[in-house]
Amino acid sequence: ASLAAALALVVLSFPGPAAAFLPTPSPQTSQLKNLPKQKQQQTTTKTVRQGSREREQSVSTRGRESDAQAQAQAQAAQAEAQAATQAEAEANDSVIQEVWEVVDQHFLDARNGGYSRERWSALRDESVGKLGRGDGDKARKIARQMIKRGIPKNDPYTRFLSPKEFSRLAKYDVSGVGLNLGTREEYASRVDAKASLSGAKEAASGSSGGDGFDQFFVLGVIKGSPSEVAGIHQGDRLVAIEGTRPKGITPLQASQRIRDTISGPTPAEEAETASGSEGVVRLSFERASDGQVVAFEVRRQDAGAAGGEGGNRQNLLDRGVNALNSLSGGSGPVEYRMRQGRGGLLEGYVSLKEFNARSPKDVRQAVEALDQQGADYLVLDLRDNLGGLVPAGVEVSRLFLGSEAPVVYTVASDGQLEDRVPHPAQYQPPMTDKPLVLLVNGSTASASEIVAGALKDNCRATLAGETTFGKGLIQSVYELSDGSGLIVTVGKYVTPARVDIDRHGISTSFKKIPSMEEMQSNIRACRVK
Repeated sequence: ASLAAALALVVLSFPGPAAAFLPTPSPQTSQLKNLPKQKQQQTTTKTVRQGSREREQSVSTRGRESDAQAQAQAQAAQAEAQAATQAEAEANDSVIQEVWEVVDQHFLDARNGGYSRERWSALRDESVGKLGRGDGDKARKIARQMIKRGIPKNDPYTRFLSPKEFSRLAKYDVSGVGLNLGTREEYASRVDAKASLSGAKEAASGSSGGDGFDQFFVLGVIKGSPSEVAGIHQGDRLVAIEGTRPKGITPLQASQRIRDTISGPTPAEEAETASGSEGVVRLSFERASDGQVVAFEVRRQDAGAAGGEGGNRQNLLDRGVNALNSLSGGSGPVEYRMRQGRGGLLEGYVSLKEFNARSPKDVRQAVEALDQQGADYLVLDLRDNLGGLVPAGVEVSRLFLGSEAPVVYTVASDGQLEDRVPHPAQYQPPMTDKPLVLLVNGSTASASEIVAGALKDNCRATLAGETTFGKGLIQSVYELSDGSGLIVTVGKYVTPARVDIDRHGISTSFKKIPSMEEMQSNIRACRVK
């Protein structure tokens, strides 16, 4: 029997009690009681069949709507998956393109290893063809292979970094807020020589603007850093730090001022001033996008992370002989002590383990402490110091040379020598004129060799120990769009006397710390070239 007939039988078999479970009768069915019984039965059957057809149509309509909705959802999911796949493919392709572009524009074959731009372009095309459908790890693996095949084997320093490897470089963040500052010339050479920078009219030449302060530009901002969160962008010009315009200082010193502000006073200084650090630095920038000056409040990410700034410092005036003192709460790069030297003289010994954002300030504090303790001469120990931040090495050199002496020259891609080290607009004299010995060995490298070459060639220090490592190549670090990074050799350094550091190193005059007479004789015989 059909569905309509079966339903009719159910209704007719239970004329009484079943009515309680049926829908409320419509006006049409309520008129059935006035018809004859046979006619009423026929009409009732017809009505039930009509209602059954309406329900079937309703169910069919709902089914079609449900199918259409499911189909639309499936199409939307498919479109979303295709978009994600396309975005992933574009991102992977972008990583390969970025690696190619950075190397093509900035790499210097400083050791004449046979680098070819044509081969490098061919490797890019080949690498893009290998991508296909894959995740970011595959793209990064291909990028590593591209570097390995395209960069001469005698340059072990140009390399690709995964996002995890790149994040470890954050310890070299000088400002403490993910901000990399440089001069106008540095911006043009490292970022974009054709870039339209804000403040161009005020500084047609030189690094000091017509508005009376040094012009520092944002070379880069670390992704996810407080500076990026605040809205600071590459190319913006620094106008003020805590309301004070940067004048007579270098970009590194400006960055250190930002770091010191955001780190706050030491616990002892807080006790004296009865005020704590807010973990905030107030910066003003002229935006590259529209030339408007905007004030920013940049907050450090957590109160305890400021590059080892916290903790109690050792008493800088501790006069104990041979007592080892540490700065920056014991986590900094500098240790110092007073010890007995030859001939009964007091030797002020300073050990510098690496060049980071703290190094210039900590070396200054150590030397000041030893000066006050009555040191007759100073020893700066750079043995096993593999380098670090080159600007920090430049600033340490200037503590003993003053700001006008040459520190290092750069050999550019055209073979010309350039003095690309920023010089402060106002002269900064050396902090001490006491005799200085520099201890070096075969593991003294990179920024340490820049310091050794500068102090030796300017006849300021006597070198003792062994010939240094000989790493005079310049690397720049670039962050890619997927969070990975690229370290690229972009030049090489020579000393003020034009000595090629790379693979030659800096020679010494003595194997051990000389006597005062030997030091003085060595300096008298030195000639600045």
